[in-house]
Amino acid sequence: MRTAEIAKTDKVIARWMAIPDQLRKVARGLSEARLDDRGDPGLMTIRETVHHLVEASLVASNIVIAALANSGSSYDWTWVNPNASWMRRLGYDKAPVGAAISMLGALTRHLAAILSVTPGGLRCTVQLNDAPGAPRYTKTVRQILGDEVSHAREHLEALPSAGPRQRRGRQEAARGAARSARRGHPGSRGQRPGRRARP
Repeated sequence: MRTAEIAKTDKVIARWMAIPDQLRKVARGLSEARLDDRGDPGLMTIRETVHHLVEASLVASNIVIAALANSGSSYDWTWVNPNASWMRRLGYDKAPVGAAISMLGALTRHLAAILSVTPGGLRCTVQLNDAPGAPRYTKTVRQILGDEVSHAREHLEALPSAGPRQRRGRQEAARGAARSARRGHPGSRGQRPGRRARP
C-alpha cells in the first residue's frame, strides 16, 4: 500500500502526516523577529514551538520503531525534558525552521510507508515510563501517533499567529502548553509521547 493510500485509510496517520503542513503554514512569510514572538510570557516562541513539535514526532517515531520491531518492548525516554534550558542547549531558540519542517515531512512519509507494509502495525505496543523508576504503562502505535496529533494541536492553538477561531481557546491552550513544557516530553501516563515540556 502506498503512503498516500494508508493516509486515506487511517485518520490518525493522515492527521500525523498533516503536522508538517500545519507548521509550514504557521511559519510561512514570517520574519526572523516574528518567529521569535513568544506571545505570552513563559510560552515558547513560534520558532521554539516548531522545533519542539518536530522533536516530539522524532522521539515518537523512535518509540514507534521500537514497538514495530518488538511489540511489547520497553522504551526509555526519561532523558527527554524539553524545558527552556533544553531549548537553548539544542539551539531551538535560534535555528532556522525550514529544514526541521522538511525533515518532519520526510519522516512522516517514511513511517507511513513502513506502517503500510506492516500488518497490524498500529496495534503494536511499547512500554513507557515517565521518570526513572516510575511505573510502566502501555501505548499502541496508534495511541502514540494520536497523542502527537493532539500535542501539535495544543501547541499550535497557543501560538500568537493562531487565527480568530483558534484564538478563542488560546488562553486555555497556552496554559496547557505551558504545563506540558514544564513537565517534559513523550508520554506521561495519560499524556503523550512528545510532550513532557513532556511517545
